[in-house]
Amino acid sequence: GSETPQPRTSAAVPRDFDVVPGSDDAELAGHLRWMAQKALLGQDILLLGPPGALRRQLVLRFCELQCREAEVLTITRDTTEADLKQRRELSRGGAQGSTRTVYSDSAPVRCALLGRVLILDGLEKAERNVLPTLNNLLENREMGLDDGRFLIPAKRFDALAGQAGDDTSRSRLVRVHEDFR
Repeated sequence: GSETPQPRTSAAVPRDFDVVPGSDDAELAGHLRWMAQKALLGQDILLLGPPGALRRQLVLRFCELQCREAEVLTITRDTTEADLKQRRELSRGGAQGSTRTVYSDSAPVRCALLGRVLILDGLEKAERNVLPTLNNLLENREMGLDDGRFLIPAKRFDALAGQAGDDTSRSRLVRVHEDFR
């Protein structure tokens, strides 16, 4: 990753999050400074606080200032492991109008592949069965996907790419972007 923010024109970069209603500007500035330090160190961030939108708005403001793409995944008690990985869809358009299965990546997978910031809103509501999947992605940068791909950390992927001369041995391995947070 780069140390200075590169301007992005993507619609995934938050816009107009410069004012958080009812918040103390000095306290906000302190939180944003701490978040910037964590970003420079390449570390993930976990914000804890009372219920409400302040944490989400603070992270969106941070992403706006850093020109970082972000996606929000709202976690509820009904969130399943499949919601964190991929959604299987049936699509027409194959040979002679046949139906084929297509996998759509979820927000965590897109963020991991594209180097975006993943905002997990309501993490405290997550059921126990989804926590190991989230933990494996966040701690190890690994996740097995229903379409047969396997996400692995950038450093390990690059080391494997250096060892293997052909792509066939790692064709199902997918590199997690080093800027993923």
